[in-house]
Amino acid sequence: MINNKLDVTTVKPTDSIDFVVRKMADESRNTRFPGFAVVIKNKLVQGVVTDGDIRRAYANNINFTKSISKIMSSNPITISNDIPEENIVKKVLHLVEQDPKLISESVPTVVITDKKNHFVDVIDFLELLQGEKKTGQKVAVFGMGYVGVTLAVSLANRGHQVIGIDVNLDLTKQLSDGKTHVHEPRLDDMLRTNLEAKKIHFNDKLKASSDIYIIAVGTPLDDNRKPSLSALNKVLSSIAKKLKKGDQVMLRSTVPVGTTNAIVVPYLENHTKLKAGKDFFVSFAPERTIEGLAMFELKTLPQVIGGYSDNCLKNSAEFWSSLTPNVIQVNGLEASELVKLANNTFRDLSFAFANELALLADQFNVNAFQLISAANDGYPRNPIPLPSPGVGGYCLTKDPFLFSSTSNGFRKNAVLGLASRKVNEEAAMYPIDLLYRFALSNKIMIHRLKILIIGVAFKGIPETKDTRGSVAIDILQLLESKVLKVYGWDAIINSKSIAELGFHIVDNLEDAIEEVDAILILNNHPDNSLSALLVESHKPKLIFDGWNQFDQTEVEKINGLCYATMGYITHSSI
Repeated sequence: MINNKLDVTTVKPTDSIDFVVRKMADESRNTRFPGFAVVIKNKLVQGVVTDGDIRRAYANNINFTKSISKIMSSNPITISNDIPEENIVKKVLHLVEQDPKLISESVPTVVITDKKNHFVDVIDFLELLQGEKKTGQKVAVFGMGYVGVTLAVSLANRGHQVIGIDVNLDLTKQLSDGKTHVHEPRLDDMLRTNLEAKKIHFNDKLKASSDIYIIAVGTPLDDNRKPSLSALNKVLSSIAKKLKKGDQVMLRSTVPVGTTNAIVVPYLENHTKLKAGKDFFVSFAPERTIEGLAMFELKTLPQVIGGYSDNCLKNSAEFWSSLTPNVIQVNGLEASELVKLANNTFRDLSFAFANELALLADQFNVNAFQLISAANDGYPRNPIPLPSPGVGGYCLTKDPFLFSSTSNGFRKNAVLGLASRKVNEEAAMYPIDLLYRFALSNKIMIHRLKILIIGVAFKGIPETKDTRGSVAIDILQLLESKVLKVYGWDAIINSKSIAELGFHIVDNLEDAIEEVDAILILNNHPDNSLSALLVESHKPKLIFDGWNQFDQTEVEKINGLCYATMGYITHSSI
């Protein structure tokens, strides 16, 4: 795995940021890691720097004549070159387990050193993680959304022959051209590699039989917030036409508990002459990856599996062990269906507690972040999570409703999932309440307000371009007919995509900051903490710091700025 020909950009800690940027650009065509450099002094590794570090330095107005040591990551993952290649994955995973921050700071690059800690090389950890090949099977993955496309590429990496199926012809063409529609590190590179190796292809229909059918289509909510299984039923119709003895059918979609047993098995048995558990095998394997780290977590997270029968469970476990060595078998399909619902509903519920606490704190103008920090400090039991302006994303806004349902509809005794959604949806509207209070106290007519929303993607860490369930879009839709303008800016989403969502485009961020009356920071991307925000204003200006990225005292010292966060707004503006 270690390269004999060193083609990695290296710099010295005393080199200026400007010099490093230019060197990285000059060598980008000849390096295995464009946008990446190792910082070395006397042959010893001092740190690493990425194009992300450069972007953050630019956003924070750091002088580019300063040395690269000011912005480099000084704690990269390093491995000695005397560790056998087959043990590198285990060693790195152990280091990440000890310090989870290393996931975002270093992986997927790992620095190799010799016994004297001299720099030797850099390896691509994701490539190593995904690269072990096993005898493949024919796998059809239905649904090329975030879940389906990352899984399909990962399975192709493992040597399976994969077809990705989606009814969206434009999407299948885009994927066939080697371009994905989701923001996931190294995913495009892995896709192109597997396309060239003819290990993966895409179509809008299932045209040939496979050995394994994985269903990863969405389960959206209808207008009454009840789960819609229409996409699942269409996939079952396609599978039934090709299903043969010995095949496996696996659900990856998040569905109400009981769906696999009550709907999937009867449908396939009724539309074929085959019996589940005897002629074909049915299992449920919930997807639990986080956007931005899916290719890493598909290999490292435990894969939970439930089967229709013991044979179903055994065959499914053998298949999933080709992707991850950690397979957890549970008793029955319903248990595995509940795992994803339990994980996500518990998360939503824990965030709901923090957000209800913030809404209560608002009645007494108490900064909820400071309150929770005090409550957690030195207290060893059950730390309270931090609040946020709502809880967005595709899964957490949907799965509590699925948790509150069965395959027959809403449960009569459902309480917690519905309650968490109610609280978090109220928290999402909290910035609008603050905006109205700010306008009233400063005698500004609502219809004259100009608003800048920073953070259009539903989250910022790990970074994503996904806007499904975005609080920013919900607030835009509520404000656009009531205020003069709503601008949108995001650290990684381009202006064209932001405009298509309905926002006014920001041509120059500093000009927009000066022009608007209020700035709402609605996700937690590190680049949101822009020094350009912290300038004096000739008119009252609200800064809603939704994720506590600024120092309250620092902001309140600046003339014209009114600081607000969850539970608090500057006293003079109440």
